Amino acid sequence: MPVRRTGAAPPGCSVPNRGRIDSARGSVTAVTTERLRKPTTHLVLPPIVPLALIVGVSPFATDMYIPALPAIARDLGTTAGAVQLSLTAFLVAFAIGQLLAGPVSDGIGRRPLLLLGTAVFALASVGCALAPDIVTLVIARVFQGLAGAAGAVAGRAMVSDVTEGPRMAKVFGTMAALNAIGPVVAPLAGGVVLTVGSWRLMFVVLALLGTVFSVTVLLRFRETLPRERRGGVGLGDNWDRIRTLMAIPRFRAYVLTGVLSTIGFFAYIATSSFVFQSEFGFSEGLYTLVFATNASMMIITTLLFRRVVGRFSEDTLLAAGLTVGATGAAGVLVSALCGWGPVAVWCCLAVVTGAWGFVLPAAMTRTQHVGAAHPGTAAALQGGLTFGLGGLGTPLAGLLGGTALAMGAVMAVLMTGAAVVQVVATRRSAPGR
Repeated sequence: MPVRRTGAAPPGCSVPNRGRIDSARGSVTAVTTERLRKPTTHLVLPPIVPLALIVGVSPFATDMYIPALPAIARDLGTTAGAVQLSLTAFLVAFAIGQLLAGPVSDGIGRRPLLLLGTAVFALASVGCALAPDIVTLVIARVFQGLAGAAGAVAGRAMVSDVTEGPRMAKVFGTMAALNAIGPVVAPLAGGVVLTVGSWRLMFVVLALLGTVFSVTVLLRFRETLPRERRGGVGLGDNWDRIRTLMAIPRFRAYVLTGVLSTIGFFAYIATSSFVFQSEFGFSEGLYTLVFATNASMMIITTLLFRRVVGRFSEDTLLAAGLTVGATGAAGVLVSALCGWGPVAVWCCLAVVTGAWGFVLPAAMTRTQHVGAAHPGTAAALQGGLTFGLGGLGTPLAGLLGGTALAMGAVMAVLMTGAAVVQVVATRRSAPGR
């Protein structure tokens, strides 16, 4: 379903958007870099389903093999912490890859990075499938993360290239709904694979998926960034784009909110399999059901987000999502402290994943809106810093014991911090403040 562009900017044209910060802290004028767009008709968004799958490749590369983490540790003769490092390696590489690829895509265009990223992702997945030890697996996961990042950041920038305003929010909402299927399908597919083969077969499936992505980009995707709107490709040009966006206070607040909430959410991603299988005694199949059930909540809430985004502001929806997520995380902590068992923890985690269906599309929309002068760089900073620092935080709950109590504590503290940052930043940037 192609989406036609509603406006484009002439080369170098920008318009300031001023918001005042509380005069008690000094009258400061914040300037965004949103483009003044003029109508154009020749740019179209690529087919939404394959674009969403490429942007949302991370759940397939992480959630599919989460049920097999204990099996990988046994097969490679290593520890649970070492296997979790393979998850961390992917997430950190996914973050660094976005920080590198996003500014470059503003200089050379989106399609070349999509082609390169999907092809390398397929090759790296083959390397993971053949890994004889944990070191090789981690190295292959690094390349897999770098490659997946190139496609993800370029795909999000494509949306900013051809849409704006409420339409952008709805497109991101649609993509988030489709992406939310990944955390449901991926662990279920992983569980099925484990019944017919080993964990290595999961990476063969990812290699086939990457190949399909690459062929689809080659045949169906057109460039969305015209040559006249591209900037330089040198390190200095890339750094200038990053510095311009990070100078915007509201942009920095969105990034900080994303970092805090994502570290908390990734504590769930990285630790829940050990909590449910080791602490609560669930089988791999039953844990897969837990994970898929929680992820299905995200599908419901992302669809709800699409319906309400025109009635409420993205900032309001983002604050609501973070507040509900923090409440669910606190429920996990209380359930663990009181010894209420796996069902209570399961239900509270469902609240957290449901809240994520508002957080993801709202955060992407606001970040891309504020940084609209450099969509690739905005997508890189939002995704790169969020996933990078979130990836570094994945072993945190494990280092604290890998229990439901540790997972709940990390989630509650960080998600509450994210909600506070969002509420305070929104109030400070409100008109008349």
